[in-house]
Amino acid sequence: MKLWDIYKGKENKIIPTLDRIKSAVKYIGNPQKDFPSILIGGTNGKGSTCAFLEKILRYHGFKTGWFVSPHLVEENERWRINGTPMEKEILTAYIKDLRKIAERFELTYFEFATLIALVYFKDNGVDIAVMEVGMGGRWDATKVANTVAIGITNAERDHTRWLGKTVEEIAQEKLQLYVKGKPLVLGSCRYPLYTKALELGYKDLITAGIDFTYKSEIKGVRTLLVDYVFSDFNINKAELGLMGKWQADNAALAITLSSLFVELNKKLLFSALSETRWEGRMEIVREKPLLLVDGSHNPYAINKVVKEVNKLFENIDFVFTGLSEKDWRLSMEIIRRYKDKIYLVQISHPRGESVKTLKEYAEKLGFRDIQLLKSPEEIWFIDRDLCALGSLYLVGEIKEAKRFSVI
Repeated sequence: MKLWDIYKGKENKIIPTLDRIKSAVKYIGNPQKDFPSILIGGTNGKGSTCAFLEKILRYHGFKTGWFVSPHLVEENERWRINGTPMEKEILTAYIKDLRKIAERFELTYFEFATLIALVYFKDNGVDIAVMEVGMGGRWDATKVANTVAIGITNAERDHTRWLGKTVEEIAQEKLQLYVKGKPLVLGSCRYPLYTKALELGYKDLITAGIDFTYKSEIKGVRTLLVDYVFSDFNINKAELGLMGKWQADNAALAITLSSLFVELNKKLLFSALSETRWEGRMEIVREKPLLLVDGSHNPYAINKVVKEVNKLFENIDFVFTGLSEKDWRLSMEIIRRYKDKIYLVQISHPRGESVKTLKEYAEKLGFRDIQLLKSPEEIWFIDRDLCALGSLYLVGEIKEAKRFSVI
């Protein structure tokens, strides 16, 4: 049984509140109180920051729980112990055991997923859980966790239907993850995230560029974290297992958060950073010809990836899709600044924008060569260097196509 099957057609029926999930966890005895959690929110970089953080904690001897959102291919990827996804049969058992609770309190899909995570982590006796926030912060279900620290990567325009039309409103929503007396680590001192935190009167701030500093360095396809300093702890030239200049931001945030929980060993830390992997983030899934996939889905992230990829790989083309509620038009405009050729594909997810609509806008932008693909599977048969982006669901469907096709 898949959790998604219960919620088909209801994914956007969300009434923002914490009441449902609070009532549900209280009803079953507050399983979240059995272990501490670190929450990671923000617009971009949450998944990568969680990946670095979980690996650092695990390499320092902790049994970790890790709650991921969204999944790429299989739903059981969302719940992990020591980095290993929950077995499908176990997920089915948890869904059956907790379904009546979810129905009783009318939980949304993400709330039910969070409930499963809290019970699963308690049952497995984790030492600490790394919880990736779904959306926003003020009423995100992960906020019911027994939080010992919070990280917020950044605040950019995304989920405007729920979080606000301006980046200032979005930043304020995300900052509501704050728990009084618990450290809040900001991955950016840029306006408006840091400014809003000060306006809200938060006292437990640790901010990138102010309280901890670092630089990034790119050598070919290698990404290095350089000159990291926080308090009396420092490291230099740590190679990261994730590619992209911005991964230094995510790694630095993860190091700072983990240092609040454990005394870091530099040898273990260097190993954890270099061996961190996270699917769908500047991930090379085929080398010749190159096929790079990235789950960027908003203009801010798209701009970073396109700029970096265009610099690293000569003559690479982009495969693009979009979700109907996202600002995919601006994302496509960004690609047009670098390329006059584009591959367009429609994903099977119900929120996927139609390839017809994508094509019409590509024509409006003046792309001279527009290639339409019938499905993500076709990408595997294109004999050119490609970078596919626009949605994590696209990444998932590309990977799934390889698994179930003769390629």
